[in-house]
Amino acid sequence: MKLKQFLILLDILEDTLSSGLLDTPALKLRNCYHRNPYTILMTTLLSLRTKDENTTIVATKLFNELKIKTPHELLKIDKEELEIIIKPTGMYKQKTQTLINISQILIDKFDSKVPHTKEELLSLKGVGEKTANIVLNNAFGISNIAVDTHVHRICNLLGIINTQDEKESSMILNEIIPDTHKSKLNFTIVSFGQTICKVKNPKCDECIIAKYCPRDKNV
Repeated sequence: MKLKQFLILLDILEDTLSSGLLDTPALKLRNCYHRNPYTILMTTLLSLRTKDENTTIVATKLFNELKIKTPHELLKIDKEELEIIIKPTGMYKQKTQTLINISQILIDKFDSKVPHTKEELLSLKGVGEKTANIVLNNAFGISNIAVDTHVHRICNLLGIINTQDEKESSMILNEIIPDTHKSKLNFTIVSFGQTICKVKNPKCDECIIAKYCPRDKNV
């Protein structure tokens, strides 16, 4: 598939999301909590290796019900209580300690603010490239593409890339996708992968871009 056609399909999928026709786990997570750079960073860390449905439960509790908005406020929560809150996302002891450690570093080294450069974000233990890209994109409007399993799989399926892993996909996509479409790619493709283009039992009969898909034919 040529880049121009892929960008058109991306716009079609984004319009479908904007119209409310797809109520996706990613959309529910995005809308479930008060968003600022700190809560976006914490939620992204919570979302690692778990489903968005689980992250939504925890983000709602922490950032809506308990109204946590700053690292100081999070550190006021007893560690054992925080572990209980975070438990639905899995690896809760490790994630609890990561949130505590990063919150303290933000206070000590960054004046309680989330840094807005990739280099500084990656200096935070527990923050990898995908997390840094998501924060830069969603918290600061810096155009880049965060690649997860959905983005890697579907971009390869559509033939816009031919890569072996998410790291390679991230490198190539960030090179070839124009800035006008970088910020929308992750959320749009993830939502599409969660609801329509699933690994198991994909809903091809409901897919609005099915005629362009090489799953059953070459395009």
